[in-house]
Amino acid sequence: MTLDFITLQRPSAVRLMLEEALARSGRQLDVALESHQLVTVGRMVASGLGGSAVPALCKTQMASLGAVCIPLSDPPIEKCVGAIHAGHLPLSKAAQALLDTLKGFLPT
Repeated sequence: MTLDFITLQRPSAVRLMLEEALARSGRQLDVALESHQLVTVGRMVASGLGGSAVPALCKTQMASLGAVCIPLSDPPIEKCVGAIHAGHLPLSKAAQALLDTLKGFLPT
């Protein structure tokens, strides 16, 4: 069984990452349906219109729509992100807690 591919419209970072990963292996993304919103992509998948790739942090949202998320691991598609703040201003307790939590995910 094959599924039509549903994705976010350009210039979505997720879509660009998928296109770049496929291009490195000499393939291209064959898109059947597009949307501006992840929730719409999830609803289309849950309705049986195809499959998609979404950020892992959307797993709970996709499940609430009736879609099942499976990790992509071979090869993984990852994106480096950073946290920024105004260095000349003190962080609030909530902001410091968030930064400490994020630092907890860094490899040691």
